[in-house]
Amino acid sequence: MQKKIKISMAAVAAFMLVILAVNLAIGATSSVSNVVPAENVQEAIEKIDLDDSIVISPEQAEDKEQLKELAPATLEEAERSIYPIRRRFLMWTYDGVHIMWGVYGNGRFVGTDNLGKRCWGIYGKGIFAGFYDGDFFWGKYCNGTWKAEYLFGLANSRGRYVLFPPPAITTNSSASP
Repeated sequence: MQKKIKISMAAVAAFMLVILAVNLAIGATSSVSNVVPAENVQEAIEKIDLDDSIVISPEQAEDKEQLKELAPATLEEAERSIYPIRRRFLMWTYDGVHIMWGVYGNGRFVGTDNLGKRCWGIYGKGIFAGFYDGDFFWGKYCNGTWKAEYLFGLANSRGRYVLFPPPAITTNSSASP
């Protein structure tokens, strides 16, 4: 029994280290486009809306073809439509086999999973849909949990997610009056 507890504790500790490493890697590899020049800071802040998800009607949520049409056709299109100040997410399946990290904003998201496959799509009103490695998927999210069809190449998957706030905007100390 004690051996099982030790193994479980080690697995939880390893998972937490993976989450920390992914978070640090995302922060370290943020592209220069995430940096907002000081003169545009107020403009960028004013553009951010607390609920920046797109509007998905209940009828669209039930029709996979309509969701497919709403999702950006390419990864590049999804990346272009995310705000300059990008927020980050981390999501994983309950079994811990699949982990995805990426950025979201303006009702769009882009991510990469632990297998190196890319994902992009739309989110709003508790529904998300898009393309995982070129194949369409859709799902629902609420209160840090999600379930999806065809995400990670699985017929059905479930898990949790964490959203991170936008990076803090700092001023250059040498530019102070």
